[in-house]
Amino acid sequence: MSASQGHVYTTMNGSTKTMPSTTFAPRPSTNVPPATQIFEPLAKSILSHRLFYNIFAYSAAFSLASTVFLAGGDDASFLLRLFQPSTWINASLTWLLGVLPIIVARKVFLTPTPEPTTSPSKTVATAFAKPTTRRSIAIYITSSLLLLSLDFVRTWSNSEDIRLSIFIKSRKHPYYLNGRFIFFVFAQVWLSISFALRDIMLERFVFRWAKALPSSNAPFLPRNLAMLLLTSTLFTFASFAVYNIAFGLARLALLPLLLRIPLLRSLLRPFFGHFIRGPWTLTLPLRHLSLESHAFTLALSMFANWEFAESLFDVYIPQPIKVASATADPNVTLVSGITSTNPLYLHFAYAELRDVALDDRPANASRRTALFSDQKFSPSVWSTLARESLLRLGHDYQTFLRRGAHPPADVPLLAVPPKAVKPPSTPLLRRAIFKAQEQSPIAKVLGTFASDSDLSKATDAVACDLGARIVEAPIPELFRSTSSLPAAATTPATTTAGATTPQQNLNGTYVSRATARCRGLVVKYTPLWCREVIAQWDAWWSRDRINKVTEKCLPNRDLDALIVEVLAGLVCASLTEDRYGVVQRDIPRIVEAFLSFLTALEEYHAEVTKLYIPPTPDEITQEDFKILMEKERTRVEVAKATEAIGIVADSMLFFYLASSDVADAPFLRLALKSGVADIARTFGEKLVAFKFPPRIAKKLQSFVDYA
Repeated sequence: MSASQGHVYTTMNGSTKTMPSTTFAPRPSTNVPPATQIFEPLAKSILSHRLFYNIFAYSAAFSLASTVFLAGGDDASFLLRLFQPSTWINASLTWLLGVLPIIVARKVFLTPTPEPTTSPSKTVATAFAKPTTRRSIAIYITSSLLLLSLDFVRTWSNSEDIRLSIFIKSRKHPYYLNGRFIFFVFAQVWLSISFALRDIMLERFVFRWAKALPSSNAPFLPRNLAMLLLTSTLFTFASFAVYNIAFGLARLALLPLLLRIPLLRSLLRPFFGHFIRGPWTLTLPLRHLSLESHAFTLALSMFANWEFAESLFDVYIPQPIKVASATADPNVTLVSGITSTNPLYLHFAYAELRDVALDDRPANASRRTALFSDQKFSPSVWSTLARESLLRLGHDYQTFLRRGAHPPADVPLLAVPPKAVKPPSTPLLRRAIFKAQEQSPIAKVLGTFASDSDLSKATDAVACDLGARIVEAPIPELFRSTSSLPAAATTPATTTAGATTPQQNLNGTYVSRATARCRGLVVKYTPLWCREVIAQWDAWWSRDRINKVTEKCLPNRDLDALIVEVLAGLVCASLTEDRYGVVQRDIPRIVEAFLSFLTALEEYHAEVTKLYIPPTPDEITQEDFKILMEKERTRVEVAKATEAIGIVADSMLFFYLASSDVADAPFLRLALKSGVADIARTFGEKLVAFKFPPRIAKKLQSFVDYA
């Protein structure tokens, strides 16, 4: 009989019966579902809701308000404009053509992976190395030109006499471009590029975790709205002033130079030839005030709409979300979220897990108990949570040890060509068949040193074994830093990457000589005060900031802080809520990870703190403003760097503290010993059951003695 039919047996009365078949084969183990199946679709639905009902709605309302207020007129005309259909049509077109593309570009080009840079020059260079930056700038320029076209249509429909035709009215030269039209077009392009550069400097295309609720940081609140309008006005005024100067200099110097080139002269003269004799000079703002005011109003409206939409995106998108409560198994949903490869969803998943781990309400306590005892998956829910969290901390720990540098790339192994198969043949004896003469002792010794003897082979084997032991030194597996490749492996890659042809060297020499020659001419014919100003701006542009260097070492510090808070809260709760002790086996690894990371942060904090040297009494007495300003700048940067380090370091102690007064103290670093001592007080004598490496045990013992 087959296994599916069961086992047939005969009873004592002669009847036959079939026993149902049973199988003792292990069931296939199932892992926790990936984030793309459970968590990410729910998070995307909430983000889409925020995009439509918060960002789209509020930005459209602001476009309507800007259309009404910036149209001019008294209070009566304001009320009339508010209920006119043309006002609503203009506001809708303004939002569709000028604001919606900016919001969509921000959504599409938003990156959750930060790439910190140490100076403004490196920030701009890194941004322009990405194709998304060039596309976003193109979208800004296109939106500004569409707003300009809409303004032209509205101006012509209102019969305003500002003479914005494309060509001038001339029968002799019908293709001469109107100077006012050129001024408007280049003004919109200039201002859109200025706004895009401002976004690049503010790193707005990088996801930033929100630390304040939208109720206190929303841009439509009176205080925030006033600050937004003031910022937009000042930035528009500064950009517009620089544009007027650049436009005048281009008319005086650049255009005559272009018209002297034979090929360009034949192409540009039919369109721009009249500007040679025209009155377009640096005094343009004084003689065309109506044109200047109209262009400034249009630019201010564009800047305000863009800034308001960008501020809405900054406030609402990074806010924490709660999706687990709407699912059948909230714990599996959250643990599935932390397996995502996108750091954006990792932030949301760990933020919701933090609320579960730290809340003392009975509902969350039952959820924690269910999380610890859930064994439906293999590995279990808690094992998946602990493994993914520690791997993420270990990756960021290695990044911190490398001070933000990328790991060395593995050298690709060269493919060994297959050996040709030879046909079988009768082997020939290649050795002497007669008995060899015995060598003298001296000849044996010389042969040993001159050939691959057993002694040399044994030496090579010992050396290889020693090298393997050095590589496999007892470093924590979680936080094993990336070691450098052997010199024999890295030399070919370095030689290949650094090899340059003679033509490249020659081109680089010409470029360097030309650059040095131009710099020498600038230094020779520039006044002293101008050279000092240029030197200051160059130092500001290319100088590495201490706080930026620290941020580069800890690019995911906010996510690391969330991970530490989650693990810390769950470990503390496991003392009374873990029925089967599944968390106990991972406590040594978690404590080792925390103390290893914390030790490295403390050492780096000591290095950063030494960079600031307070001014001496002699320097204060002499009032050397240059030295005092330099030291004050260093002090501010060191303080910001310390704050960046404290985001991770203080989170390691924050949720171990028993007193909220200590947790809210301004010097959280000073409360670190009290926090780790609270772990010892919480577990008490149970810490003896855990085994730690010697260096971790020594570090932990110092906190226990302090407690």
